[in-house]
Amino acid sequence: MAGMCSCEKYILYTDLEPEPLLVMNGLQQVGQPARLVLEKTSFGLAYEKDLRVKDAKADLYVNGVFKESMRVIDSGYYVTYESWETGELYEELQYAYTYCESDYVLCEGDALRFEVSSSEFEEVAVAETSMPFEPAVISFDTVRVDVDENEMSITVYLALKIDDPEGEHYYNIYPQGALDGFTSGDPVFSDLTNVIHVDDLFGQSEYYGRGQFNVFDDVYFDGQEYSVSMQCRFWDDVIYEPFVLEVSCVDGCLYKYQKSYNNYSFADGGLLEFVTEPSQVYSNVTNGVGTVAAQSRPITLTVDLTNVQFNK
Repeated sequence: MAGMCSCEKYILYTDLEPEPLLVMNGLQQVGQPARLVLEKTSFGLAYEKDLRVKDAKADLYVNGVFKESMRVIDSGYYVTYESWETGELYEELQYAYTYCESDYVLCEGDALRFEVSSSEFEEVAVAETSMPFEPAVISFDTVRVDVDENEMSITVYLALKIDDPEGEHYYNIYPQGALDGFTSGDPVFSDLTNVIHVDDLFGQSEYYGRGQFNVFDDVYFDGQEYSVSMQCRFWDDVIYEPFVLEVSCVDGCLYKYQKSYNNYSFADGGLLEFVTEPSQVYSNVTNGVGTVAAQSRPITLTVDLTNVQFNK
């Protein structure tokens, strides 16, 4: 052991640091301005906090026509600490990025193209997506209600019926109100069941931006009517609020991003990480990395469950 300790070699990690890439992310939403979050990649061991892109210029094209150069704002957040020596308060930067927003309000069917340039990068980063239309919801209602007086619980079974057009389509459902989650054995969720938070990736939204996504494709019902089944359980003898569900259409970029991100999350960590291939998270940015996705305006559906209660 003493002999092994005598053989040491120091490697400067800065020699291993790759060239930075421009990172472009944004969830575009119907009825809202276009928004982008710009950053640059950094080496993990460097622990950089300032990822702002210098001299950034973001051009927005709509349906093949130049629309505008988006407003560019340096943004970030700080944390306030108290000095243990003097007791004075000071702010420390935790994360800084570049934020872009358009004056143009996005409409259904818009074909979008973003071109981002910077003095830090030789090539222009490009991302494209299209704004989806509202989903064609036929009905949303209660299938049945099971009351378990022994466990003091109520299980509500629901069905969301969608009239799916021809072609590839992707949907997101978000529960709120009395229910902030649901379970489902429906095959549409067989390969994608996680609910993830994407606010940090796509930036805050005044319109939808809770970052809750239950995304699925139409592979099981392409071009047909289909009822998505789900259920929720309440641990109370009375439901005080109606069940509210928001349904929206998303583009394939968001679906592919979430699916690849889930694969990455499942493979990350544990002993299997050392013997498995790394998972590549989806990107639709040329000359950079990131995901620029799109979402329709959601349809809000309500089922009144407040009259459901235990038998006394």
